[in-house]
Amino acid sequence: MAGDPTDIPVIVTVGDGFFIRQAIDNMGWCDMGDYILVVDALEDAPLENEVIAAIADSVGDKPVRHVLNTHTHYDHVSLNGAFVERFGAEIVNQRTAKIDPAGRVFESPGRKICMIPMPGCHTREDCVIWASDDGVLFAGDIFGWGLIPSGGLLNAELRRRLRDTYARLIEFDAPVVVPGHGPVCGTGELVRWVEYFDWLLETVADLAGAGKSDREITASVTPPADMRGWWRFEAWKHADAVSKVLASARRGVLGVLGA
Repeated sequence: MAGDPTDIPVIVTVGDGFFIRQAIDNMGWCDMGDYILVVDALEDAPLENEVIAAIADSVGDKPVRHVLNTHTHYDHVSLNGAFVERFGAEIVNQRTAKIDPAGRVFESPGRKICMIPMPGCHTREDCVIWASDDGVLFAGDIFGWGLIPSGGLLNAELRRRLRDTYARLIEFDAPVVVPGHGPVCGTGELVRWVEYFDWLLETVADLAGAGKSDREITASVTPPADMRGWWRFEAWKHADAVSKVLASARRGVLGVLGA
């Protein structure tokens, strides 16, 4: 990607009355008829007036009734209080409400939004939001433009959880995927990340098993050519992913990689 597409926030239209504020931290909102539903709430509380104005400009003077957080890290919840204070909005996340594993549905004529728990990839509170009528999937920080979303060691259980969760995301076949941070993308990027993840695990494990040093492995496992344009991938995300896999290899937790 030429330059950084998140330098200046832009409002991306992804459906009729459905908008994404694309920036380093993403959020979205959609018209549910007599109210607005918001997904995620950014990192910077001082953006309150700008965000409220953008919502009003795009969908009119309607109340925000629900704010759905994909998880509760600070960079997804900072405007929660503003939406409560201004509109009396309900804040919905894994801390404020018990969400059925099958999901919680928010519905209006012509639009159905489902909030689905998919915990354990980035946090224990991970949820995705699927707007089936619009083909829009909010993946939160489960997808991070090349990042391995978990900070834990990549044992068999975590590897299986990551693959299983990505299989569920890919099954939606969403034309529009909204990551927690960075440019909007599509299902193809989810598929490519799984391929990258498996390749990285195998490559690093083989090199470590062959007695290569950390320096040698880091130098030889270069970013795949077709992913070098991914958002901030070549700058640091690939190196971060290599570091996580290498740490797991050195701790002996990779085990049988097919597991």
